[in-house]
Amino acid sequence: MPPAIKPTYALIPFVIFGIILITAFFLKYFEPMLPAALQTWADHLSIALIVAVVIGLTYEYTSHLFREEILKNLLHESQEQVYQALRAYSVLTPDEVFRLLKEIACQINQTPTLLYPARPESGECSFTESMDFFDTLVKMRPKEIVKILGTWIEPKSHKNLKYLASDFIGKYQLTEITEELRRQVEPILRLGNLSEDNRGWVLNYIWAYSRCEKPMYKSLADVMRTTSDHEIEKWMLFLPVQMPSIEFAHMINDYLEREVAISDDNLLLVIQAVASLHRAQLIDSVTLLKKYPNRFGPHHQEDVERIWRNYALVPEELKGIFFQA
Repeated sequence: MPPAIKPTYALIPFVIFGIILITAFFLKYFEPMLPAALQTWADHLSIALIVAVVIGLTYEYTSHLFREEILKNLLHESQEQVYQALRAYSVLTPDEVFRLLKEIACQINQTPTLLYPARPESGECSFTESMDFFDTLVKMRPKEIVKILGTWIEPKSHKNLKYLASDFIGKYQLTEITEELRRQVEPILRLGNLSEDNRGWVLNYIWAYSRCEKPMYKSLADVMRTTSDHEIEKWMLFLPVQMPSIEFAHMINDYLEREVAISDDNLLLVIQAVASLHRAQLIDSVTLLKKYPNRFGPHHQEDVERIWRNYALVPEELKGIFFQA
């Protein structure tokens, strides 16, 4: 099928000027043949038409020169913007970005995390509340980032680097290297070598590779169901605050169903987790808490109401569930 011929609108002004000019010459040619009363009129009109054509062509030519200059300037500005963007892109490659992150992570005393908010009184610090930049970078250059993170999770790496690497792996579900996380963690859990120094990155490894499981968080829920370590429970109960997910509701339900006692501070973390899930409209927290009226008492009321208000929820809807109405 032959390509359609597109009309050239730039010729329209010249066609109009041509018609006007022909009309002027036509009047000039037939002027002697006209009655005396019309000859003067035809003479003036033909001259006016010729002057209009000259002025019109001059204006069109001048306008063309101005338009051409404006377009050249716009093109130059556009080229400069593209050039600057490409320069920025070439500088902000994954190698450069992650090299900078690595230097920061290894030099600070706090544990860097991509999740927000950071755990209070834990030594964690959130890098940023906005993840748009990292979202784009991981989407555009996943293979390069996986290769870089593979060097970050080596056994001899700094613990902060391990923690931050597992944040990226878990958040973006980089399944290519999750098995390495599992391989490093399983011997530690099996031998019971979870110390205060390695607890953070080990638990974050479990969270990261469990996010890539089906069903999601299976390994994390297994640890939560069987652990008697207060600090592990505390660490895991803060996850629904950082990354609300319906799977955490099942984990909390199993946690409350256990027959072992739960400390008051961890019970309040349960309320905080449930409030976060409730605000995200993932669960009906009232229905969940009604199943465990014996877990909470009147002495929890003030703290529970405070937590509920912090999440812009109405404490009154909890009256009669685990404290007196």
